[in-house]
Amino acid sequence: MPDPKVRGTEEPHLLHKMREFNDTVEPPSIDGPGATAIDRRIVAAAPAGITGRELLAEQRRFNMAFSSDPARVPQGPHGGQPPSLPRFVVILLGVVGIAGAFWLLRQLSWLIAPAFLALNMVIVVYPLQNVLRRHGVPKPIAVALTALALFVTLAVIGLVATWAISEIVTAVPQYVPELIELQEQWLDWLVSIGVEREAILQGLANINLNQIFTAFTQVFSGFSGVVGMLGVIISALIMMLIDVSTWGRRIAVAGSTHPRIVAAMREFGDGTRRYWLVCTGFGALMAALNYVQLVTLGVPLPLIWALLTWLMTYVPSVGFFFSLIPPLLVALVANGWQTALWLLIVYLVTTWIVQGVFQPKVTGNAVGVNATISLISLLLWAWVFGPIGALIALPCTQLVKALLVDADPKVRWVNSLISNETEVRGAASQT
Repeated sequence: MPDPKVRGTEEPHLLHKMREFNDTVEPPSIDGPGATAIDRRIVAAAPAGITGRELLAEQRRFNMAFSSDPARVPQGPHGGQPPSLPRFVVILLGVVGIAGAFWLLRQLSWLIAPAFLALNMVIVVYPLQNVLRRHGVPKPIAVALTALALFVTLAVIGLVATWAISEIVTAVPQYVPELIELQEQWLDWLVSIGVEREAILQGLANINLNQIFTAFTQVFSGFSGVVGMLGVIISALIMMLIDVSTWGRRIAVAGSTHPRIVAAMREFGDGTRRYWLVCTGFGALMAALNYVQLVTLGVPLPLIWALLTWLMTYVPSVGFFFSLIPPLLVALVANGWQTALWLLIVYLVTTWIVQGVFQPKVTGNAVGVNATISLISLLLWAWVFGPIGALIALPCTQLVKALLVDADPKVRWVNSLISNETEVRGAASQT
C-alpha cells in the first residue's frame, strides 16, 4: 500500500487525498455511514459514483495499515455477508455430531427402539379415536376402546406366534430320520469327489458340546432381551395412550408458534400410518400366494411359512430371503431336492418380484424415500438398534427426514436426491 503521507493528484488512491492519520479509527456518527462502520473521512474523500464494496475495501486497507489495536478496528460484515465458519469446518463438525448421535442411539437402543415402535403403534390406531369421537362417543371411552383394540391385536399376534413356534418344535423330531439320510447322501457325494470319509467324520466328532450349551445360553439371553423389550413397549404404550387424548390440542398449540416443524411432524405421522398399512396389505397378499404355492408343492407346515412371509414383509428389501430359507430347507429334507428347486423358482418369480421389487418402491412412496435409501436405512438402523431396527428402519428415516429436511426450507433441496419424487416443493434457493 502506498505511503499516505505522499501528496499528489496523480495517484487515484483515496488515502492520498487525505491528511495524516494516527492509529485511532473514528467511529461513525448517528447520521454517518451506518452499520458498515466506514470512516467518515474516507466517505468524504470518495469520488462520486463509488460503490459501497469499494468503500469497504478501502476501509479494510486503512484499518490494516494504521491500527495498532485490533480491538479498536470496527468489525463490519465480511465481504457484505455475515461471518461464517469455513465449509470444511462445518462439514467436519457435522460428521462428528452425526457420529456422536449414532453412538448415543446405540447406547440407548434398549429404550429408544421399543419406545419408538410403541409410538408407531399408537400413530396407526390414533385415527380410530377420531372416528369414535365423530360418532358421539365420549373421549374417555373412545381412548379406552382404541387402547383395547390395540392390545387385542397385539395379543392375537402373540398367540399366533406362540402357536407357530410350538408347531415347529413339534414337527422337527419327525424329520430327524430324513435329515440323517440327507446327511449320509451328502457324505457319499463328498467321498465321490475325493474327500476322505474319515476326515469328515472326525470333523463332525470334534464338535464341542460346550459350544452347543453356549448357543442355548445365547438363545435364552436373547429371549430375556425380548421379554425386556416387550416390557418397555407395553409400558410406553400405556403412557402414550393415557396422553393421546390431548395430542390434538398440544399439536395445535405448538403449530401456532412453530408451524413448519409441526407440519413436518404431521407428515411423519401420515407417512408412518401409510407405511404400516401398505406393509400389512403386501404381507396378506404374499402370505396368501405362498400358502397356495406351498400346498401345491406339498411342503409341510404351509400355514407356518405363510405367516413367516407375512411377518417378513415388515423388513424391507431383505425380508424375502428370511421368508425363503426355512421352507426351502424343510422342502429339501422332507420332499427332496426337486421340490426344493421348484419352491425356489416359484418364490423367485412371485415373492422376490413383489416383495423385493415392488414393495420397497411402494413403501418408499409411503414414507417419501426412494428404494436405495430404503435399503441403506435398513442396514443403518439394524446396526444402530439391532433386529428391532430392521422393523422400524423406514419410520426412523422418515422421522429424521421430517425434522432435519422437510422442516427447513434451506435443506429441503435434499429431497431431490433421497425422495421418490424428483420435484421439490418449498425449497429455499442458495444465496
